[in-house]
Amino acid sequence: MDPARVDSVEAAEIRAETELHSGLLPGADSSHPAELELPTLGKQPSLSGGSTVKSHGRRVLRPLALFKAASRTMKKAAKSTQQLVTPSSRAAGGKRQSVNPVARAAQEALRATRMHLTRKPQKKQAPAENRAVRLNAGEATDGFCGNDIKTAKYNLVTFLPIFLCEVFSRAAYLYFLLQACLSWWSTVSPFGGTGSTAALTFVVLVAGVKAIWEDSKRHKEDRRTNASTAHVLRNNGALEDIPWREVKVGQILRVNDDELFPADLLCLASALPDNVCFIKTTNLDGESNLKIRRPIDTTAVPDDSGEAQVLHTRATLQCEGPNADLHNFNGRFDPDDTAGGKEAKAIPATINEMLLRGCLLKNTGHILGLVVYTGKESRIQMNAAKTPLKVGSFDSFLNMQIGLIIILQICMVLFCGIASYIWRKNAGQLRPHLGLNAFVEGNYKNGLGYTLVLMITYWILYSYLVPISLFVTLEIVKFWQAFIFINFDKAIRDPVTGEAARARNSGLNEDLGRVEYVFSDKTGTLTSNEMQLREIGIKGIPYGTLDFKLEEHGDLAGPEGLLQFDERLYKAARGLLQEGAWAELLKSGGSAPALLSLPSSFPPLQMLEAAGLNTKELLEGQVEQHEEVGVGDAVLGHHVLDFWLCICLCHNLIVQNDPQTGQPLYQGPSPDEVALVEGARQLGFELVARGNQDLTLKFLGAEAKFQILNVMEFSSDRGRMSVIVRAPDGTIRLLVKGSDAKMLALLRPDTPKAHLEETNKNLHLFATQGLRTLLVGTRILSEEEFMTWDARYQQAAAALEQRDVAIAKAAADIESDLDLVGSTAIEDKLQEGVPAAIQSLLDAGIKVWVITGDKQETAINIAISCKLINHPDTLHICNAHSPESAHSRLRELLTAVRQRQNPTVFRSERAAAPTTAELVASAMPLPEGPSMPMPANARTAEMVIDGPTLTHVLGTPAEETLAELGAQCGAVVICRASPSQKAAIVRLMTQYELKVAEKGSRGLLRWIRRQARRQEGKMLAIGDGANDVAMIQAADVGIGIMGKEGRQAVNNSDYAIGQFRFLVRLLLVHGTLSVYRLARLIKYSFFKNIAFAFLLFFFQFYNGFSGQAMVDGISAAAYNVAFTSLPILLFSVLDRPVRHFGTLIQYPQTYNHGSSLTTEVFWKSGVLSAVIDAAIVFFVTYYAIVSGGRNSIADVYSMGKVAFIAMLGSVTLEVCLTARYWTWFFGIIVFISYWLVYPFELLFPVVEMWIKSPDPAQYGVARHIFSHAQFWLIIILTNSITFGHRFLERAIIWQYMPQDNMILKEMEISAGGLPGVSSWQTQKRLSHLGVTDESGRPQGSHIDPEAGYRANANFDHAAEYHKRGQAASKGGTSQNGQANGVPEVQLSNRGLASHESDVPFMPVV
Repeated sequence: MDPARVDSVEAAEIRAETELHSGLLPGADSSHPAELELPTLGKQPSLSGGSTVKSHGRRVLRPLALFKAASRTMKKAAKSTQQLVTPSSRAAGGKRQSVNPVARAAQEALRATRMHLTRKPQKKQAPAENRAVRLNAGEATDGFCGNDIKTAKYNLVTFLPIFLCEVFSRAAYLYFLLQACLSWWSTVSPFGGTGSTAALTFVVLVAGVKAIWEDSKRHKEDRRTNASTAHVLRNNGALEDIPWREVKVGQILRVNDDELFPADLLCLASALPDNVCFIKTTNLDGESNLKIRRPIDTTAVPDDSGEAQVLHTRATLQCEGPNADLHNFNGRFDPDDTAGGKEAKAIPATINEMLLRGCLLKNTGHILGLVVYTGKESRIQMNAAKTPLKVGSFDSFLNMQIGLIIILQICMVLFCGIASYIWRKNAGQLRPHLGLNAFVEGNYKNGLGYTLVLMITYWILYSYLVPISLFVTLEIVKFWQAFIFINFDKAIRDPVTGEAARARNSGLNEDLGRVEYVFSDKTGTLTSNEMQLREIGIKGIPYGTLDFKLEEHGDLAGPEGLLQFDERLYKAARGLLQEGAWAELLKSGGSAPALLSLPSSFPPLQMLEAAGLNTKELLEGQVEQHEEVGVGDAVLGHHVLDFWLCICLCHNLIVQNDPQTGQPLYQGPSPDEVALVEGARQLGFELVARGNQDLTLKFLGAEAKFQILNVMEFSSDRGRMSVIVRAPDGTIRLLVKGSDAKMLALLRPDTPKAHLEETNKNLHLFATQGLRTLLVGTRILSEEEFMTWDARYQQAAAALEQRDVAIAKAAADIESDLDLVGSTAIEDKLQEGVPAAIQSLLDAGIKVWVITGDKQETAINIAISCKLINHPDTLHICNAHSPESAHSRLRELLTAVRQRQNPTVFRSERAAAPTTAELVASAMPLPEGPSMPMPANARTAEMVIDGPTLTHVLGTPAEETLAELGAQCGAVVICRASPSQKAAIVRLMTQYELKVAEKGSRGLLRWIRRQARRQEGKMLAIGDGANDVAMIQAADVGIGIMGKEGRQAVNNSDYAIGQFRFLVRLLLVHGTLSVYRLARLIKYSFFKNIAFAFLLFFFQFYNGFSGQAMVDGISAAAYNVAFTSLPILLFSVLDRPVRHFGTLIQYPQTYNHGSSLTTEVFWKSGVLSAVIDAAIVFFVTYYAIVSGGRNSIADVYSMGKVAFIAMLGSVTLEVCLTARYWTWFFGIIVFISYWLVYPFELLFPVVEMWIKSPDPAQYGVARHIFSHAQFWLIIILTNSITFGHRFLERAIIWQYMPQDNMILKEMEISAGGLPGVSSWQTQKRLSHLGVTDESGRPQGSHIDPEAGYRANANFDHAAEYHKRGQAASKGGTSQNGQANGVPEVQLSNRGLASHESDVPFMPVV
């Protein structure tokens, strides 16, 4: 600092002290005493005369008199301690441990480097696998890879081989490839090879286009990254801008603030005078706080003078080869020997000097760095691991069903092959015109050979059982749902940052609609990670209110802010200000020991006398005396200053000036410290500036500078932070801030029990309000005590081995016998809409677990605030300190939960689901063991368990008890949990649910049940920080919150959203739509193909099992890829169960309701229905055709064409019957897809003739049958029968067994839009979730607000008309006791959802 500045500051302090003793405020003229502008409180008693004033009949001590009486001995002791440098520092004979956060970080980095140097030889040749980088005026070192990166999978040369290998590595595509190859074997193939090959080519081509489109985005991102600008320092000192791809090892780069490092650099110079730089490693490890790095210690380089000499330095960096270690680096910087006899010493290089690619430079100006690793050899690229492979539930389902279909195909092939041999041997011998006695190729004499060849024929013939178009259609639909519907959904776009949702894994879309458990982080996920000071406690008395939010009153500052925060604090501070004691008290660093040790700010007379205060002298001359003399606000004023001194001095913040407002801007690694110091500033207790060894404070207009002598850093083991400061008058004080668990053990042994009880009441009060708490304490140190301790501390700080342990021990020696000053309460605000989101998830039957590292009280009260815990009076808490107690407590809680449930629920769940109130009211014991899982409606228990208890449970037999107990609970809160415990909990519940599903089975049945369970309920984890990555990766679906703790969680997630409330729409809307659409896509795709295959199968009974196909190969291929693919594709991206998506959120009970795609439903809807329709089409066609006449269509090709077109009409009508949301575009495509077959059948034979490749099965057949009346009558008859029986089935279900979404659809039609809401709770929830505005009108819609109430009035009549006997929804009562806000709606319960299958209702345009 400038000496003139020091002199001016000291002169100002002396002048202020003189004015204070003269009765003036600092800066006031002697003839006009200064008056600090203070808000008035109305009529207040005068404080300007005498040593006491009379207030409300009590004698109140003058603050100045009290202060002088308490601090006489302090002034005497302080006269000899005015020096700025302590004798202990001189006695140490070395450099003191820095107290400036920046300098201290630089010292730590330098110390680590030197320790590294002492452990390794200074001269050691680098192994062959290591690298040597030459620092030679910025000249590049040859022989290393370039800096361009490539995340794209393909290029023009490699696309075809890589893509084809990827495609045909999948069993389904390999299956179709085999079919296409066999179809060219004319001896056995019933079709020509052209059709199947063309179909496979088309499917592979579509998949290739999709792969190219996705990879083009990677190429675009690679080009953008590689073209970013880097600044290279040339040998002439000039800076030249080059793209990142041209950066080479050995070059010197300049990186400016807010620029990413283009490669891994060795820091050579920094623009900061402290010789450090700040980096943000968010892209590397997800942490958003700044980290400090330092340039290489070039003090060993002769004549080095810093940045100006970088170009003149000649050296070689010997370092390890490229690796993925982000936390360690081993290297040696060897300067060249120079003239003049000076020997250059090797300088060790560690991770403290490395600037890794992807990190961001902040608050430094610029740095110069030597390029060490580039491109794919950089640390971030070598850590670019793929996220764990997650397969969607429908993909797994398809694999199992395809296996069963192939078994069916094998059975059909065996049957037909054996039947063909039997028919040839018996009936064939009676038909000599067939020539079966002539054994030629394909008609082998050997029975086994004949059968095997015919089996190959039938294998090809029945290959249509597996739809080849399904797989590419499935990929397209999932891609469209994810990257179009989710990514561009404005309803889940963050209104603050403008960031849209990101679907990073479209393969899991359907799992969004099947979530059973949600495991959520708290800080930054449920809360906004914006810390704000709410309340404080001083000497056991709470001050402030939760309703007063400082951030909403930015215009308040100083006394005005203090008055609004708490009038009592303002009055206490004003008293000291008006008496002139405030500035003097600030310069002394706070209260005298006698006042500091008082357990209360309002002590009785006996306590004052016991503290050594001469109250008789203070009260001399007064009229009357009382046994207990109130000291008014005087003692409180002293304690207020003590409290805020602890807050404003005990931290690691850096002070900067905000260029926009001019106010101080505080930055540091702890958001809690920023919140406390910023809150203090708004209340008038301002941290003005930080010097290298001092802090300048300005408290309510009085300014003072405190010298920082020592800083003991916070660590998780210590649980606290301490500083030792010297006040302007020379008093030395220890200030400590930490958790209550650690701080209470450091207090004076004689701390009154009443004081501790009141403090604990404050902590409990703050915790019940969901606030984060800290305690602050202080102690005055004598000069001798400090000097003795400081010598030990500096010795510990200079230790090379076990330094952290030595420092912690030295700190513990001084951190004792503290006077407890007070407590702080900080709010980590809930995100918008979190309570409404939690309620919606619970109403949807999803069990929500919150897993956090916060203390138990805070976690519980956050859970209460967000409506996760609704019965705190019956909350089950599991805290244990040993494995035995943990196991015992879990068994006890499990027994208690079982006793609250009714065993009749299990027997009657499918008959009538009881309400939650009925379940809670029952008290009969539940059956033992996990073999009988609790129904969703009965899970009303709520549990809390802490991390230490989990330590005793996980990995032991008791974890199964924990899993069973958790499964019985609707909400679980886990506190003090580590990242590994978060992931372990997810895996535990996954395995438990699978074990329950097994029901003791073994072998194949066990595997089938486990696979079925995997389809029903999914585990979802959601978090925002790097500590949530393990949990996100362990869950079936991982959701990353784009919050303030970096992008590590997002980068490892399957989906990313901006706020927790968006999870409701992601699951209830996008998840429901994905399940609805994809389930019907799969069932319909198999339906149409199995129907076609069985059409060919039935024909074998009438052609002697010869393997003859009644449909040509070209028409068969077109059936799959042209005529039937477009309608189901549009259905899968456009159809919806309800018209308005808000309806799905309004009624969350319908989420994951029923089984739309199980093995039973699949074989009923996709296989059995297909066989029935195939039988109708074939037998009606076969027996309706008249065999006689000149224009008969009874030949095999004509009949095959008729049956083919009839089947096409039947499957087209099926998709029309399945659709629930018709649009004109969908209708036109369906119409064209069907009627396209007629011109196709007429024109394609002409094309074949034109290319001179006629097909007798095609040419002239279509024109012949189209001119015959029988054809049109057969088409009408078959389509009427197939459509009629399916329509009748749907009508019966619609009339007597409606599904929930059918009822919701009818309500929408009746309401003319979004169904109305009569419950204010539901209206409030929908408003918070963005579905409606505060008046209940749909957002962005102009629907008649009265329409909803008309719908409610009409629904009772509709319910009676349709005889809907289901009386309770699956969700029972909501968390607020209402029937989910919709008591007028009667939805079918989960137990009746087994008939859900694919039964849609009539399409409505």
